[in-house]
Amino acid sequence: MMKTVNKTSTLEETATRLRLSATRLARILRQQSEAGLTPTQLSALATLDRCGPIPVGTLADEEQVAAPTATKIVDKLYAAGLVARVGDPTDRRITLVSLTTAGEALLADVRARKTAWLSTRLAALPASDLELITNALEVLEHLTSPRKDPQ
Repeated sequence: MMKTVNKTSTLEETATRLRLSATRLARILRQQSEAGLTPTQLSALATLDRCGPIPVGTLADEEQVAAPTATKIVDKLYAAGLVARVGDPTDRRITLVSLTTAGEALLADVRARKTAWLSTRLAALPASDLELITNALEVLEHLTSPRKDPQ
Protein backbone atom coordinates (compact mmCIF):
# COMPACT_ATOMS: atom_id res chain seq x y z
CA MET A 1 0.00 0.00 0.00
CA MET A 2 1.39 3.39 -1.03
CA LYS A 3 1.74 6.08 1.60
CA THR A 4 0.67 9.53 0.55
CA VAL A 5 2.57 12.31 2.28
CA ASN A 6 0.98 15.12 0.31
CA LYS A 7 -0.62 15.75 -3.06
CA THR A 8 2.61 17.12 -4.58
CA SER A 9 4.68 14.05 -3.79
CA THR A 10 1.90 11.81 -5.14
CA LEU A 11 1.76 13.85 -8.36
CA GLU A 12 5.54 13.74 -8.70
CA GLU A 13 5.61 9.98 -8.12
CA THR A 14 2.81 9.46 -10.62
CA ALA A 15 4.54 11.69 -13.16
CA THR A 16 7.81 9.79 -12.68
CA ARG A 17 6.18 6.39 -13.07
CA LEU A 18 4.21 7.53 -16.13
CA ARG A 19 7.33 9.01 -17.73
CA LEU A 20 9.35 5.86 -17.17
CA SER A 21 6.58 3.59 -18.47
CA ALA A 22 5.95 5.75 -21.53
CA THR A 23 9.67 5.91 -22.29
CA ARG A 24 10.08 2.14 -21.99
CA LEU A 25 7.00 1.49 -24.11
CA ALA A 26 8.18 3.93 -26.79
CA ARG A 27 11.63 2.27 -26.85
CA ILE A 28 10.14 -1.23 -27.12
CA LEU A 29 7.76 -0.15 -29.90
CA ARG A 30 10.64 1.51 -31.79
CA GLN A 31 12.50 -1.79 -31.62
CA GLN A 32 9.53 -3.52 -33.23
CA SER A 33 9.77 -1.39 -36.39
CA GLU A 34 12.83 -3.11 -37.91
CA ALA A 35 12.48 -0.79 -40.90
CA GLY A 36 16.09 0.30 -41.16
CA LEU A 37 15.03 3.90 -40.60
CA THR A 38 15.69 6.25 -37.74
CA PRO A 39 12.82 7.21 -35.42
CA THR A 40 12.97 10.70 -36.97
CA GLN A 41 12.56 9.30 -40.49
CA LEU A 42 9.65 7.12 -39.39
CA SER A 43 8.04 10.10 -37.70
CA ALA A 44 8.38 12.11 -40.91
CA LEU A 45 6.70 9.30 -42.87
CA ALA A 46 3.85 9.25 -40.36
CA THR A 47 3.47 13.03 -40.64
CA LEU A 48 3.38 12.80 -44.43
CA ASP A 49 0.75 10.08 -44.14
CA ARG A 50 -1.33 12.30 -41.85
CA CYS A 51 -0.76 15.69 -43.52
CA GLY A 52 0.76 15.16 -46.96
CA PRO A 53 1.43 16.15 -49.61
CA ILE A 54 3.09 19.14 -47.94
CA PRO A 55 6.07 21.44 -48.50
CA VAL A 56 9.30 20.62 -46.65
CA GLY A 57 8.84 23.73 -44.50
CA THR A 58 5.47 22.48 -43.29
CA LEU A 59 7.02 19.09 -42.56
CA ALA A 60 9.71 20.86 -40.53
CA ASP A 61 7.04 22.72 -38.56
CA GLU A 62 5.02 19.56 -37.92
CA GLU A 63 8.12 17.64 -36.84
CA GLN A 64 9.43 20.61 -34.84
CA VAL A 65 12.81 20.56 -36.56
CA ALA A 66 14.74 23.16 -38.55
CA ALA A 67 14.06 23.36 -42.29
CA PRO A 68 17.57 22.12 -43.21
CA THR A 69 17.03 19.08 -40.98
CA ALA A 70 13.70 18.34 -42.67
CA THR A 71 15.40 18.68 -46.06
CA LYS A 72 18.03 16.10 -45.06
CA ILE A 73 15.32 13.73 -43.83
CA VAL A 74 13.37 14.11 -47.08
CA ASP A 75 16.56 13.59 -49.13
CA LYS A 76 17.23 10.27 -47.38
CA LEU A 77 13.62 9.13 -47.68
CA TYR A 78 13.59 10.17 -51.35
CA ALA A 79 16.81 8.22 -52.01
CA ALA A 80 15.16 5.18 -50.41
CA GLY A 81 12.13 5.57 -52.68
CA LEU A 82 9.78 6.22 -49.76
CA VAL A 83 8.74 9.76 -50.66
CA ALA A 84 8.20 11.68 -53.88
CA ARG A 85 8.66 15.32 -54.69
CA VAL A 86 5.94 16.85 -56.82
CA GLY A 87 5.18 20.37 -57.93
CA ASP A 88 2.35 22.20 -56.23
CA PRO A 89 -0.47 22.43 -58.79
CA THR A 90 -1.39 25.93 -57.59
CA ASP A 91 2.15 27.37 -57.24
CA ARG A 92 5.01 26.05 -59.36
CA ARG A 93 7.58 27.57 -57.02
CA ILE A 94 6.61 25.11 -54.28
CA THR A 95 7.59 21.46 -54.15
CA LEU A 96 5.40 19.12 -52.16
CA VAL A 97 6.57 15.93 -50.48
CA SER A 98 4.30 12.89 -50.39
CA LEU A 99 4.54 9.20 -49.59
CA THR A 100 5.19 6.78 -52.41
CA THR A 101 3.46 3.43 -52.54
CA ALA A 102 6.61 1.93 -51.02
CA GLY A 103 6.52 4.52 -48.22
CA GLU A 104 2.87 3.77 -47.51
CA ALA A 105 3.57 0.02 -47.46
CA LEU A 106 6.57 0.39 -45.15
CA LEU A 107 4.63 2.60 -42.75
CA ALA A 108 1.68 0.18 -42.74
CA ASP A 109 4.05 -2.73 -42.05
CA VAL A 110 5.76 -0.92 -39.17
CA ARG A 111 2.43 0.04 -37.64
CA ALA A 112 1.12 -3.51 -38.01
CA ARG A 113 4.19 -4.98 -36.29
CA LYS A 114 3.93 -2.54 -33.40
CA THR A 115 0.21 -3.14 -33.01
CA ALA A 116 0.71 -6.92 -33.15
CA TRP A 117 3.37 -6.79 -30.42
CA LEU A 118 1.20 -4.60 -28.22
CA SER A 119 -1.94 -6.67 -28.90
CA THR A 120 -0.10 -9.80 -27.80
CA ARG A 121 0.96 -8.14 -24.55
CA LEU A 122 -2.53 -6.75 -23.91
CA ALA A 123 -4.12 -10.14 -24.57
CA ALA A 124 -1.99 -11.63 -21.79
CA LEU A 125 -3.38 -9.23 -19.19
CA PRO A 126 -6.21 -10.09 -16.84
CA ALA A 127 -9.52 -8.60 -18.01
CA SER A 128 -9.54 -6.15 -15.09
CA ASP A 129 -6.12 -4.74 -16.09
CA LEU A 130 -7.16 -4.46 -19.72
CA GLU A 131 -10.26 -2.56 -18.63
CA LEU A 132 -8.09 -0.17 -16.58
CA ILE A 133 -5.88 0.54 -19.59
CA THR A 134 -8.88 0.98 -21.87
CA ASN A 135 -10.44 3.43 -19.41
CA ALA A 136 -7.16 5.35 -19.08
CA LEU A 137 -6.76 5.86 -22.85
CA GLU A 138 -8.98 8.94 -23.00
CA VAL A 139 -6.93 10.60 -20.27
CA LEU A 140 -3.63 9.62 -21.93
CA GLU A 141 -4.86 10.92 -25.28
CA HIS A 142 -5.80 14.19 -23.60
CA LEU A 143 -2.35 14.42 -21.96
CA THR A 144 -0.58 13.88 -25.28
CA SER A 145 -2.77 16.02 -27.52
CA PRO A 146 -1.24 19.25 -28.82
CA ARG A 147 -1.91 22.16 -26.50
CA LYS A 148 -3.53 25.18 -28.02
CA ASP A 149 -2.01 28.40 -26.76
CA PRO A 150 -4.59 30.88 -25.45
CA GLN A 151 -4.72 33.96 -27.63
